Amino acid sequence: MKITLQTSGNLKRIGVLGRLEHPAERAKLIHLLDEAEAGQPHQIDFYDADTLPQDIVSAIARCLDRAIELKIITYHYLLTHHLMRLDIPVHPVSAKTHQIRIVQYQAVVLAGSANSLDKILQIVEQLPMGKVAIFIAQHILENQVNLLDNLLRVRTDYNVIMPQNLVPVVPGTIYVAPPGHHMKVAHGLVYLTRDPAVQYARPSIDVLFESVALEYQHRVMAVLLCGFGQDGVVGCARLKELGATVIIEDGEECANARVLPDAAINAGKFDHVLKLPAITSLVAAAIHSSESASDNSHSVAGEVAPLTDLHLNLFINAIVSHYGYDFRGYQQDSLKRRLSNLMGKFGHTTLLEFQRAVFSDATLFNRMMSEISVGVSTFFRHPEQFRLLREKIFPYLESFPVIKLWSAGCATGEEPYSLAIILEELGLIKRCRLFATDFNAYLIDIAKTGLFPLKSLETSRPNYEKSGGRIGLEHHMEKNARYLTMKEQLRSSALFHRHSLVDEGIFNEFQLIVCRNVMIYFKPELQSKILERFSRSLHRDGFLVLGPQDGMHHLARAAGFVPYMTGSHVYRLNNGGSANG
Repeated sequence: MKITLQTSGNLKRIGVLGRLEHPAERAKLIHLLDEAEAGQPHQIDFYDADTLPQDIVSAIARCLDRAIELKIITYHYLLTHHLMRLDIPVHPVSAKTHQIRIVQYQAVVLAGSANSLDKILQIVEQLPMGKVAIFIAQHILENQVNLLDNLLRVRTDYNVIMPQNLVPVVPGTIYVAPPGHHMKVAHGLVYLTRDPAVQYARPSIDVLFESVALEYQHRVMAVLLCGFGQDGVVGCARLKELGATVIIEDGEECANARVLPDAAINAGKFDHVLKLPAITSLVAAAIHSSESASDNSHSVAGEVAPLTDLHLNLFINAIVSHYGYDFRGYQQDSLKRRLSNLMGKFGHTTLLEFQRAVFSDATLFNRMMSEISVGVSTFFRHPEQFRLLREKIFPYLESFPVIKLWSAGCATGEEPYSLAIILEELGLIKRCRLFATDFNAYLIDIAKTGLFPLKSLETSRPNYEKSGGRIGLEHHMEKNARYLTMKEQLRSSALFHRHSLVDEGIFNEFQLIVCRNVMIYFKPELQSKILERFSRSLHRDGFLVLGPQDGMHHLARAAGFVPYMTGSHVYRLNNGGSANG
């Protein structure tokens, strides 16, 4: 991180580059804010941060409380949301979104050399039918029989041919360049030539790329896959020059055959560098969006195109490969609704536009993650369960020398802090290890600060009292004019970590696991998988708390759990003691 200070006339301007991770730099910023004098306007620009640590937010609040004229400029949507949630005034700078031109594609070109055969097959077998022509060039020895056309015919409904010279280009057809010939496209015809090899290759990728660039210009999407040599690098440049969309496969997928994609990347003439699942998703979406544009020319301008199961699944797989987040076990209808809403909010009418923007801009992806996640929470939600914890379960767990608890899917932290409040009131907090996890890193950062809107106190007080609390919820929080701060002992008692229930395993043994209102959004197969992980994470005498709305009673029993008390949605392992009630 870097902090700069500039004075322009009477204005002091503080610039903050980076994400405020180093204590020394945070101390410098706090000092500048605490030394600010009334009567002199200050401006602070946060260029990179998505959230701010608790001590920085406190310094800003002190500044505002002293009537310092402070203008806070935010450049990231997430930081704007974070500060406005705490009633801190900000002046957001609208980020320039990655504008994707809407194109009705007429052609798709796939090309590669070594290690590209399987990639071509995988892409083609996922493509929806459409009125596009698909051209394929693969480096192959001239005396070798090319069986690619036969392999493709059993994987697609497209008409697949290895063309003769002067064959007309027909939409819905795949054209495979034959060995020993360059394949070109011009004036609606396929030309085959025996011109000299280009970069030792015939068929040549450059020859095909340059011809389709001239024929289709911006209405073609070209994909360069694994291989050796340089054939294809010049063709990518020509495609880009004429407005085409160029995608290059990430060399990490190519083993030692990454020479060709790396050379094309180094030349800088491309739109995206992606792994195979993301490439497949974009090509399929390009065909689908072109079909939608031709079939629905009467549709309302700006209306978001509906998502199909095929394209949703391809996009989900693409997100896994590109960013490492796994939505494959989520309920599809719910995910479709949220993605459609986000596409409209971000100004994209097709999944292709949305995907290209998301894969081009990690900040946009982080915003997508923050908005698609279920981050709604309150203190002491479902108070009857907290009362059971207070009166029955924690007194039982008191016999353990160290009590380990896991709040899984903790969102912004209200649930683990509610657990910590009860443990403090029972005098157990010093003997507890409270872990809180969520797959959304932004929500975890929010939870770590221990800062909450003022309204949380009023809305949560009735639940606290129903849970058996008598000291008063405000006893555990510090209150200023803008927000609430959990007291230090409670903040330090919870260990927050990013962790995905979907694809990351167990990491400890716990006497209590609380996972509520999370798995309701998962498919039954994933719910069963997570419950099995919980069974391996739970001490034989421990307790599992699920949400009353999760509806997983039968799945919990199938995973080896029995109810602790009828209707409580609290479970124990079969070998953990007899059920009550």
